[in-house]
This record gives sequence, C-alpha cells and structure tokens, in this order.
Amino acid sequence: MATVDLATPLLGDFGTQLDVAFGSTFGWIFGHLIVLGMAGILIQSMRKTSLLSKNFEISSAKITNFIGYSIAFIIQYQIFITFSFPVSGAIITAITSTLLWKWTFDILTPTDV
Repeated sequence: MATVDLATPLLGDFGTQLDVAFGSTFGWIFGHLIVLGMAGILIQSMRKTSLLSKNFEISSAKITNFIGYSIAFIIQYQIFITFSFPVSGAIITAITSTLLWKWTFDILTPTDV
C-alpha cells in the first residue's frame, strides 16, 4: 500500500531535501508536520481575524493593494525569466520595480486620511 505524500507537492524541493536529509520515513513525517503546522497557524489566524486586523491596521484596501502588487511581481518575474535573467536577478529586479511602483502609487495617489 502506497503512502499519501501531501508534503512534497506543497513544499517542493524542500520536501525532497527533507527526504534526503532524514530518510524517507522521517522526511515524510517532518514534511507533514510542517504542513500541519502551517495549516494550524492559518486556521488560528483566521479565528483571530478581527484582533489581527485591528492591531495590524489591515483593511480591505491594503489587502487589495497587496494582491495587486503580488500579481505585478509575479508577472514581472515571469517576464524577466523569459528574457534569460538569472533567477536571483529576476527576483531582485521584480521586487525593486514593484516597490518603485508601490512608492509611486502611494505618493501620487491622493488619500483622505
């Protein structure tokens, strides 16, 4: 009977490295413990949403901006990889240009606050 391996697809190469470092059995256990831990943190965060949003001043506008900037980063990263940038160069360039866009929009967009 084959074991179900949910950690390796979710953790990617890190899951494979766990298998190499600890062996297949302990790598499987540690990988699934990491996935369960992340799920637990996500569930606990969702339970305390009002407390987190109040203390970290999270609003729907900030969430929308975060999603938009994340999409812009992903698109730029894909473009830079297409132009044969090295991975580190593509990430650094995409982060830098996304932060420049964020700064520009924050400075040039009038707010009522």
